[in-house]
Parts: sequence; C-alpha cells; structure tokens
Amino acid sequence: MNTLLEKLMPLMSAEGGGGAAGGGAAPGSAAGQLNPSADGSGGGGGGQAGDGGGNPPAPSTPSGPYRPEGLPETMYGKDDKETIDKLAQALRGYRERDSQRQIPETPDAYRSFKLDDVPDAIRPHIDALAKDPLFEAVAKVAHEEKVPVTTLQKLTASLYAQAAEMGLLDHVIDVEKERAALLPENAKHLPKAQQDQAINARLQANEDWLRLQVQHGLPKEVAEHGLLMLMDTALGNQLIEYFRDRMTGSDRDQPLAGEAARGKDSLREQLRKRLGAPEMQPDHPNFSQEAYTQLMTEYRRVIGD
Repeated sequence: MNTLLEKLMPLMSAEGGGGAAGGGAAPGSAAGQLNPSADGSGGGGGGQAGDGGGNPPAPSTPSGPYRPEGLPETMYGKDDKETIDKLAQALRGYRERDSQRQIPETPDAYRSFKLDDVPDAIRPHIDALAKDPLFEAVAKVAHEEKVPVTTLQKLTASLYAQAAEMGLLDHVIDVEKERAALLPENAKHLPKAQQDQAINARLQANEDWLRLQVQHGLPKEVAEHGLLMLMDTALGNQLIEYFRDRMTGSDRDQPLAGEAARGKDSLREQLRKRLGAPEMQPDHPNFSQEAYTQLMTEYRRVIGD
C-alpha cells in the first residue's frame, strides 16, 4: 500500500524544485499546509489571527449599553450607568410602597381600630368585634395573606355600615350597664364585691326558677330559649321576675304547676310561702344564696315527685 507521503511526492516536484531538493516544502504546497513550519519560518506565523492557522478570532466588544431581556423601554438609559440609576429609583419606590402598606408583625394589629373614625351607628359593634374570637380567626388569615391593616379595617367597617343601614345589626349589650341596672336598691350602699354578689344572686334566682318550669310541663327547648334571649339584659330578667312573682303569689297563679302537684297542696303551699318570703329575694339584706339553693332543691323534689 502506498503511504500518504508517496501520494504527496508528485505535488512536491513543482517548479523551483530545488527548494524541494533542499529538503523544504514550498509555502503554498500541500505539504506546507500540513506542516506550516516547512517554509523555514519556524512556525512563527502560524498563530497569527485570521491567518488560517486554526485559532479562533478574538471576541468583539458589544456596541451600545447592555439591554436586559424583558426590561421596559422606559427603564433603559443612554448608557449602563443611567439604566442602573433608573432601576435603583424604581426599586426604592417599590420598597416605600410596601412599607406604607402596613403589613403588621402579628395579627393583633388588626384589632386596633381607630374608633373615632368609625360612624356612631356601628362604633359599639366594631369595638365589640375587635374583642371577639371570631375576628381573631379572620385576623390570622389576613396576616398570612399579608393584607394591610387599613385594608382589612376598611372592609370590616364598610360591611358593618351596610348591615346597619339594612337594619341587620342587633343592639350591642353593655354587660356592666345591664348588671348595674339589676343592682337591688338595698345593696347600693354596699362595697363593690357585695354588690356583685347581690346581682349574681338575682340572676341565679331567675335562672333557677325558669329551669324549674321544665318539671311542670314547659318544654326544655323553650326554657333554654328564654334563658338565651332574656338573661343577658336587665329588662329580660325583670320580665322573668314579673311572671315569677305572679306564679308564686296565689293559688290561682300556678299555670305551670302541673296535675301531679294537686295531691300535695299543703306542702307546696308551705314551700311557696317560704320561697316568697322577703329574705328569699336577692335584693333583701338578709338574703342567703345557700338557703335559697336549699329551698329550691326541696321545691324541685316535691314538685317533681
């Protein structure tokens, strides 16, 4: 088989072959292309850019400022410095906007309504709502979703204002005010602790009496409804006391006594009189909650047999 060199020999026998005889290859010959140093230059010119020596050309410097992909045209400047300045200004604006949104550190911040800015018609409702566990659950969700404090409070006030306009809001109960209205006259000169005891005794007496009527035929759900709707206001308690006084005041005023009590008129009458005694009334200075509870227990035992 002929070698590659044998195939190239005819090409090396060109004009001026004396150079070939001298052992060198013509610079433009195929041998010179395979061996660039064969021209006697020692390969010094083989590494020049663009000389066909196989080295890649040097990278060219991009013309004009850098243009990031997706950046709005309004953010580009005449050079990179101006573009960066515009980006920095925009970033500063976003940060200022986020700081003004008032994202709180904890959900409790949503409860701090500015009541002076709330309409009078819904102010008591907003004040009560801020203390309600239901609103606490809403505040937690708002905090997770990074809702600004002012946004949630405006939404809440708007909802309540619309509900008030439609007549959907009930009267807000002031517990302390209602309790003060139930303070017996003869207990107003007593210390605060004893006043509270007198009020609590009055409330307990009304609740016990209404629950007792279940044993005389009043449906339990009716009694529970009465407790729910009446016991939280002074007027509701006074209504219970009105019927309580009438039903324990005479033999004819026993509509809930039931047929089972007819054979025990004598004992029932005694218990009724004891229950109607002045010292058994919560506003009496000699009222004893222990004695009252004991009497009510006996009354239930007799009437419930």
